Amino acid sequence: MKIKINWGTGIVIALLIMMSAMLFLVSIAVRQDFDLVEKDYYQKSVNYQNQIDKINNVSKLEVPVKLIQTEKAIQIDFPVLFQNELLAGTIHIYSPVSEKNDLTLPIKLNDALSQSISVKDLPSGRYKVKLDWISNEKPYYQELEIQLP
Repeated sequence: MKIKINWGTGIVIALLIMMSAMLFLVSIAVRQDFDLVEKDYYQKSVNYQNQIDKINNVSKLEVPVKLIQTEKAIQIDFPVLFQNELLAGTIHIYSPVSEKNDLTLPIKLNDALSQSISVKDLPSGRYKVKLDWISNEKPYYQELEIQLP
């Protein structure tokens, strides 16, 4: 027994296949994760001149902040010129892959002006360590990159 399909039935079948494919693609698109780099990106872009000033303050330092990376931790060493000054700020370990991998900590330096941060729980990948601090009412901002194995 041979089934005959006329041109009208063929058009309807082609339209149903197209609509099914479009619905499938829309369902895939709706389920995708789209994280913005920053939640308040507009306000940060408006205030970016403050960020530029902080970066310029870091470039004027004689000795920059150093980052030493080991397998299980990173150590941040501040220059000796901050020895007798009160430092306050944050360390933000930023993952460009997922916001879930981000880590934000306050700056708590020891007597040697260094702070060690454990990174053994973070997944491997590339990260930016964003240092934002104030010393003697002067703001600073520095970004350093690390690669975790």
